[in-house]
Amino acid sequence: MVKARAFIVAALVAAASGTVFAGEPAPPEFIPAKARALADKGRAFHDAGDYGNAIIAFKEAYVMAPSPGLLFNLAQSYRLQGNCDDASLMYRRYIATGPSAEGKTIAEGHLGTVERCAHKASLGIPQDPTSPAAVVIKTDRESGSLFATAPVNRKAELKKDIGLGLIIGGGVAIGVAAYYGFRAHEAASEVEAGYANGAKWKDLQDIDARGESSASMATIFGIGGGLAVAGGVTLYLLGRHSERMAPIAVAPTKNGAAVNVSWRF
Repeated sequence: MVKARAFIVAALVAAASGTVFAGEPAPPEFIPAKARALADKGRAFHDAGDYGNAIIAFKEAYVMAPSPGLLFNLAQSYRLQGNCDDASLMYRRYIATGPSAEGKTIAEGHLGTVERCAHKASLGIPQDPTSPAAVVIKTDRESGSLFATAPVNRKAELKKDIGLGLIIGGGVAIGVAAYYGFRAHEAASEVEAGYANGAKWKDLQDIDARGESSASMATIFGIGGGLAVAGGVTLYLLGRHSERMAPIAVAPTKNGAAVNVSWRF
């Protein structure tokens, strides 16, 4: 089959500014970084003509964050690989998501081609390697995927960065508190030993004052460090929550769908 250059952006970008065609399903609000990377990896494989690895990458991205665009990308890769049955399935699933008029027209054109291909294969009719596999449609952007153009969740990244900073700072404060606690304990032991040896209060007063000061510093740093660590962990988990994988994701297969359940810890 002739390699098609029309590998549309999942959201069918209408202009370089990033606006999408009316009626095109919107991408997920938050996209896991790993899913974005897999989608970009799949596009790179597709552009290099390595459709088998492109399919693997798009499927893995779909499991983490299902999207109409990845269904289209899978359909394109299956079609160009020569797998007409799976390509037909993916185009039908994409059309069922209710894409824009242009997206639907492109998918239906490809669907007709792969269905004829599948019918010939079922009858044992050899395929013509020079037959056109698709109608080439030029878009306002070069080929891409949903995740290649979706915005990064900056708020989630900021929460995680601040959270890590607080955790590190809190850990340092707790370490300082431990140091002062040791000094307070050491001073208390000296006072106790002095009394045991018959020393008078005036001889032990400075040691006791040093111990009290150390104990106060240990309390201040200990409480502050504990609060910083607790706040940092909370912020970091909130950031992770914003970009975590969907607990349940459905991956398309030839005979139906595979349900995957995932957790992040």
